[in-house]
Amino acid sequence: MVVQCDGSTPVRMASTWPWRDLLWRGVASLILIVLGGWVVYTNWPLRSIRFNALSYTETEAWRLRNYPGAQYGFGMQALIDQQPEKAATFFHNALSRNVIFVDAWLRLAETQVSMEREANARKILTFVDRMTERVLRWKWPQMVLASQLAMNDIVFRNANDLLTRGTLQQDTLQLLHIHLDGNASAVLERLAPQNRAAYLDWLMRWGMAQESLTVWQAMTADAPADKTLALRYAHFLLGHKRVNQAADIWRHYTGNDTLTNSGFENEITGRGFDWRCWGEKAGHWKFKRVFSESVEGNYALRLNFNGKANIAFYHLYQIVAVIPNATYRLTYAWKTSGITTDQGPYVEIIDFDSRAMLETGMMMSGTHAWHDDRIDFSVPPDCRAVVVRLRRKTSMRFDSKIRGKIWLDNFRLEKETT
Repeated sequence: MVVQCDGSTPVRMASTWPWRDLLWRGVASLILIVLGGWVVYTNWPLRSIRFNALSYTETEAWRLRNYPGAQYGFGMQALIDQQPEKAATFFHNALSRNVIFVDAWLRLAETQVSMEREANARKILTFVDRMTERVLRWKWPQMVLASQLAMNDIVFRNANDLLTRGTLQQDTLQLLHIHLDGNASAVLERLAPQNRAAYLDWLMRWGMAQESLTVWQAMTADAPADKTLALRYAHFLLGHKRVNQAADIWRHYTGNDTLTNSGFENEITGRGFDWRCWGEKAGHWKFKRVFSESVEGNYALRLNFNGKANIAFYHLYQIVAVIPNATYRLTYAWKTSGITTDQGPYVEIIDFDSRAMLETGMMMSGTHAWHDDRIDFSVPPDCRAVVVRLRRKTSMRFDSKIRGKIWLDNFRLEKETT
């Protein structure tokens, strides 16, 4: 303490009770030590719970009776051991100490189902559903449980919530599809409009062409679908021999009525009714769209053979929708540079379904400037699509390894009028 007198030197006085400060500091330190020890003692078991290092014994269960997480862990172990009544006891213990332990509520409901007490399970699920209405985390387990209990309102609401948020989409759609006995129309009735595209994608993943047509019709009844999805769907339908439906979708979203990308002006997608081509690791042939080497437009397709193999070639083709019994004319242009062997490539047209029809164009060999070629053909009565393909058969001669370059451009397919 400092005492200031007028004009005099300040005087510092000693504290009257110096031992009081020491006493309070000592008491405070002791309290903190006791509290710290209590925290360590009470929370040490949480380490075993967090790292799933529990010892599943009766003694351990009793020692950790005041820890909801531990009781939940013992309940889960009892479920694994197929002891639902014992598991229910542990889940009850967990909830008695943490009434908003949602996972424990859901597991308790599962035990009630196992013990054929569906009414209890429905009450629990109804309570949890109301408590977690806006929480995404528990939507999936609630949906699974609701499906078992035939609580359709919870099933459909949670399914739409999960799909809208993009969570567990594949699992959700599979459960919903199974829950409604694979009836695509029934699934559509319960799906929000924004989730139909996800359902269509799921049906395509599982190859369900017939069911997918129902979904597609509903999706496009009022407005067109996304173009990328539409073209992917057309590719899917074509792969399942739904040629007419695939062709209608392709025409509507691309504007192509016959051949697609006929002059190779666009990148080859390898999907749907576009060209499909591929090379190989050994490099025996190679495709490239080339600029300023065309007979029409800006691009042509160049094919290089490296002369190291006697290959059977069929690696460039396009599927084209046609009308049965109609007559068509295919025209195209090609040029070559140094194509070797007696077996040069040629364009052929075959039936997409049966391969019964076969029409071929001129063989391409040697070195030639741009040449216009054509193939006339009649479509069989049951044919809905043809394959326009570049083909080369293996040679039986000694000099059988093909080398050289071919350029292709300006494919056109026209239906002849009678």
